[in-house]
Amino acid sequence: MSFTLALSGQALLHGPLQPRDDSAVRELLRADIALCNLEASVASDAGWPTKTKTLHLATPAALDSLRALGFSSLAHANNHAFDLGPPGILATHAAAKAAGLSIAGSGLCIAEAIRPSLLPLGAGRQAAIFALDLGPQPDIVYADTMRAGIAPLRMQRRIALPPERLHALREILAELGDDRRLAARQAVGYSAGAAEDGLQAFGQHFIDGPSVAAHWQAEPDDFAQLAQSMAAAREAGHFIVLCLHNHHWEPEWHLTPQWFPALARQLIAAGADVILGTGAPVLQPAQLIDGKPVFSGLGNFAFHTRRSKRYADNKVDVWRSVAVRLHIDERDRCRAIDVLPIAVGRPAEEGGSAGAPTPTPLAGSDAAEILQRFSSNLDDAGRALLNP
Repeated sequence: MSFTLALSGQALLHGPLQPRDDSAVRELLRADIALCNLEASVASDAGWPTKTKTLHLATPAALDSLRALGFSSLAHANNHAFDLGPPGILATHAAAKAAGLSIAGSGLCIAEAIRPSLLPLGAGRQAAIFALDLGPQPDIVYADTMRAGIAPLRMQRRIALPPERLHALREILAELGDDRRLAARQAVGYSAGAAEDGLQAFGQHFIDGPSVAAHWQAEPDDFAQLAQSMAAAREAGHFIVLCLHNHHWEPEWHLTPQWFPALARQLIAAGADVILGTGAPVLQPAQLIDGKPVFSGLGNFAFHTRRSKRYADNKVDVWRSVAVRLHIDERDRCRAIDVLPIAVGRPAEEGGSAGAPTPTPLAGSDAAEILQRFSSNLDDAGRALLNP
């Protein structure tokens, strides 16, 4: 059977979205499943801040407004899901359930956090929505067997250095005493064991190589855990959507991280049908990888930032993005992509939390520029799928 899947970027919101001329957005979200990344924690009297930086706390009414607009599912594995710790996760799940929204990517233990949301597609078929965070984040935010948190798929970077530079680094560590200090901590289990190759320094893993380079891979245990869960979903005949939240950005935020396509290809080989990326607050290009739609960054859908002026002063384009609707055929192939360039929902007022108008369609040169950015990495076959 064929079906439609609507996707948007992150809904970073505090209060409810306020209706305005949003008929085009509502029409796009009229799909069998409509999904966004909730980058917030619902406020809870029992919770307390887990960070000293920005908190994004949403009201239950904010989630109600997402449901009223047409969303049916939320991804919740990101850097703001744990803003109030476990009580915030409980409050967010309760508010999502009350609003009629499924939620994936967080839970009271790792089994709950990694478990996909299952949404009906008709004729007995279901979609499995997984949500995972790629880091970097403190370990405390990630769920474990006896700890609430979010689902991890942590990316690890190994830095290659030519032999002479690696030797110089070893000498620096020896002069500082860092090598002996680390060995003493490792001996009693206070720090992780020594790397199998290379050396650890300043929180990084260095290896020998012909030139300076960064080598990325998903943490093996995290990847194996996800692959096992996806295999079970595939065995059950589910259509698999992966939501990946990432803060390992390029210096130019609008560019897809260099390592992301290789990770996407691994995940597609493990069973993913669609990959939705969020994290950087700007739109990044779409790709087709092995015939599967991959969105490394759909930017924002709602962005209740308290730093509007800083983004404007630095010319960071956080206020324009797209929402998409995929047409999937009976063989799980994407046959068309409806693309709606949008003006992102802004805060009602600087520093306020009363909500914001819903996003509205872009037009003219704004729409053309955003469409060009969205499609710049697509080949002719990929561009042929677009219905702007």
